[in-house]
Amino acid sequence: MDPVTPEYARLRSAITQCLNAHDLLGVMDHGAPETKYDPEMEDFAALITAGGAITPEVVATVWHKWFGDSFGETTGESEPPTAGMAALAADLQAIQNGFVQY
Repeated sequence: MDPVTPEYARLRSAITQCLNAHDLLGVMDHGAPETKYDPEMEDFAALITAGGAITPEVVATVWHKWFGDSFGETTGESEPPTAGMAALAADLQAIQNGFVQY
């Protein structure tokens, strides 16, 4: 999908709002920019437009890609999803369910 279409822009905005609301790093209340989670948003947008299910494990994989494990290491293996990741996955899946592909 062309990233400049209005529909794709709305999708990216919805994902950004969702990531900022969940704020798994806990940085938004400390003045992080609204764009803090943009790299992760792009990954989730690609996954959503590809049509795959957004599960807690998918969220954990993306999250650990960008932030590493609980020790900050990026060994390539994801830790099990947290409750926060599961909640984020549910909201991202809802966004995907409402996304109309053209």
